[in-house]
Amino acid sequence: MFARRLTQLARIYLIPAVFAAACLYFIFHLITGERGFLAYLAISTELDTAQAMLSDLQQEQRALERDVALLRDTPVDLDMLEERARIELGYVRQDEMIIVYDGD
Repeated sequence: MFARRLTQLARIYLIPAVFAAACLYFIFHLITGERGFLAYLAISTELDTAQAMLSDLQQEQRALERDVALLRDTPVDLDMLEERARIELGYVRQDEMIIVYDGD
């Protein structure tokens, strides 16, 4: 009698319990898994950061390309040439004063 009742209860509750456990398992991994929702949010944040960095680097690249174009033209832009000579070679005019600032 007890065994029969136990068998009936197992038939009634076992299948829904297994189904519920499987659903909970898949929902848990859908949220926290390697390719789950939380991972998606982290990758989205990383993508936004990388796109902002790319935008900054593209802007810097355009500025450098503009500077190079000014130096490559047949009639050399004298202001650009003077600026580069001052920066790269440390040239100064006789009427200029150099102030060395130590960052401390």
